[in-house]
Amino acid sequence: MRRRTSFVAIAVVVLCGLMAREARADETDNFTCRSRPMRDGLEQLDALMNARIRTAVARANHRAGARCDAACLERVAVDELRDAIGNSYRPFPALIPHSRFMQSVSDLPDLDRCHLRFNETIYGARSYNRPWMYPFHRRIIFVADSIRLANRIVGLDKMNHFIREGLVHWRAVNEKGVTIASDIARELGSPAKHIAWTEQGLRGMALTGVLAYADLAASYSGFRFWSDLLTVGTPQSFVELDWASGRLHQIRAFTFAAYVNDGWDETINRSKLEPRLRQEVDETIRKRGLSPGGDCRHLAALVDASLFVNPECLAAASIESRH
Repeated sequence: MRRRTSFVAIAVVVLCGLMAREARADETDNFTCRSRPMRDGLEQLDALMNARIRTAVARANHRAGARCDAACLERVAVDELRDAIGNSYRPFPALIPHSRFMQSVSDLPDLDRCHLRFNETIYGARSYNRPWMYPFHRRIIFVADSIRLANRIVGLDKMNHFIREGLVHWRAVNEKGVTIASDIARELGSPAKHIAWTEQGLRGMALTGVLAYADLAASYSGFRFWSDLLTVGTPQSFVELDWASGRLHQIRAFTFAAYVNDGWDETINRSKLEPRLRQEVDETIRKRGLSPGGDCRHLAALVDASLFVNPECLAAASIESRH
């Protein structure tokens, strides 16, 4: 009975690993990608986002027509913006939501990206990218491409956190009344709950051996973005109501440069790794002559840094401030 239970447990974990791939629960290797020249994708991603905002505004005006008052028009605008930018789909067989915006970013034909074979990555000491090898390796890792965005190296997986998780946080704060701190803590999860879909669980440490603080940083920035996007008529808004015409219009252009920061970069806001994996990764970085990562003390100055910055960075900044 014990052997059968063990087999079932392994089968479940392997299935979760395959589902993690479908859900874009990837890690990134900015250490290797930092040394590879890439054009900045800021202009392309900004253009994609601004096109979505314009489309949503046009649809809101069309839906509202002439009979919708200001409050009604704002509600319609929120619905259309969430649909145009935050919309997801559930591919078979995993049925785990994917961000359509993330898919559009991935499909950009001229987006310069760093694509690595798994054995070229810092995680390539073992075949962690083969789920069926889980009984031997006890972890499953896939690696997403990285891009240059606002002159920072970030994994494409961060787009999913920015859009999907950012919207989840916005809804939790604005519709359920929780604090952003408590909802980021929910995304982080508990190390005791291994099968939860959290950074401590199957989206990170429990399955890959990697807890990516940079994922939390992108999610937090996404919360800020949705707070700006879905509030009409404030200084931070992208959309306002023209009282003379009774129609909405975009009043300022979106740019990722206003939201991406060094916290998104895993060479600065370094991930916590399971000890054996940390040893393998550090040895690979040393052997290949890669930079071991930048000074992260400045991350402590970011708003709400304690929610998404590696605690080692915060501790180092605290020590510096006392001297």
